[in-house]
Amino acid sequence: MKRLPWKYLAGFVDADGCIDVNVSKYFSVKDQAHRWHVQPRLRVSQRASAATVLDMLQNSCGGNRTLRPGKGTHEDHISIEFTGYKQSCQVLRNIVKHLILKKEQARFCLWMETNLKGKQVSAEARDAVREELKLMKRDPHRLSEMAQERIFSLM
Repeated sequence: MKRLPWKYLAGFVDADGCIDVNVSKYFSVKDQAHRWHVQPRLRVSQRASAATVLDMLQNSCGGNRTLRPGKGTHEDHISIEFTGYKQSCQVLRNIVKHLILKKEQARFCLWMETNLKGKQVSAEARDAVREELKLMKRDPHRLSEMAQERIFSLM
């Protein structure tokens, strides 16, 4: 099967991708409080009729494939999901320079890999990560440096 070029994949992510975070909650015995691990997640979704492109994406980069049945008159959708730092950041590192709309979101996730990977974060930092990504979705030109400073102040 054919592999996708990084530039093509970047356009695909800009158009039909979603960069967000996966949050897992656990109880820290040491702190006697609930803590969270925050990890980036990258998803790309298409109608099932466009499965060929998603097959090439999975062949090129891996990821987990999910079929979501359509409701009513809507067609089934297929998603490829890259979760955690290893999967998502590997793809983001290769496409970040080619992204346009989601460039700052990708830069923020790569910053998270360096600064948050393996660390416990407070509820305030977790909420700030989610909020900053939402703000970047609304305003693609919002700089990731602003988000980084905010998260550092809450840790």
